[in-house]
Amino acid sequence: MRNHLVALALYCVTTTSMAQATTYEPSIGVSFPFEIGGLTFQGRTAFPQKALGVAIEYTGSDRMRGALYIYNGGLASVPADIDAPVVRKHFEQVIADLKAWDRTGKVRMTQAVGKTERTTTFAGCGPQFIVREFEIDLPEGTLASASYLTTMKNNFVKLRVSYMKSEVQGPQVAQKFVQQVRQLLGGCQ
Repeated sequence: MRNHLVALALYCVTTTSMAQATTYEPSIGVSFPFEIGGLTFQGRTAFPQKALGVAIEYTGSDRMRGALYIYNGGLASVPADIDAPVVRKHFEQVIADLKAWDRTGKVRMTQAVGKTERTTTFAGCGPQFIVREFEIDLPEGTLASASYLTTMKNNFVKLRVSYMKSEVQGPQVAQKFVQQVRQLLGGCQ
């Protein structure tokens, strides 16, 4: 009987945690919930090279995707200031890596939205980001994509948010995702 009770207790804990699944990222001390901004948790990937860190992915309907990348890029120290030259230079590399996909012919970037990167000016709790937006031609239509970068606890935290440009709710869902991630990172909840 005791073994059955233990099995039942384990089953209850497992099913409860599956319904409320979260993933904890120890490098920055943040738990990410099953859902953020209407997007559903898909998984956490730890890369073999420590410098590349982890990816935490969320998806929604019609190619809506939000991903977080938390890593130190092999640096011994990542500045806390997003205006620090090393952070700005790293963001330039993030954008160069995206543009490299265009040169391989795998995707076609039709245009960068805006002339250059900008720094967010969100009100309230949570970090600000450097951001750059793109539109990417795919066979099924145009994908709107944005890369965000901030720093936290000696790590870079990069967000990539994308959705089909034809998705009417895409911009609002993307903004809600970024705002809720920002609040999680800032410990605002």
